[in-house]
Amino acid sequence: MYRASNLKCIKTLDKELEELKLEKDGLDGKLAGLLKASKNLDNLIKSQRSDQVKEGVGYNVVHPPAADLYLSPKKDLSWT
Repeated sequence: MYRASNLKCIKTLDKELEELKLEKDGLDGKLAGLLKASKNLDNLIKSQRSDQVKEGVGYNVVHPPAADLYLSPKKDLSWT
């Protein structure tokens, strides 16, 4: 009786082990796909990044326009 109980337990554990191995194989495949996609995205981002843009800067400063370059569309009627 004791031995039959052990054999039943072993069979149950073997079945569970096989199910876990199949689940692991599926997850390994998904992980490999995600790693490949991540690498492809990194390469795409790297190829689109300008050499002048430095890592970690975040933005480039845009200087304000020079003064006195703007001409008003209205006529200056202050002299009349």
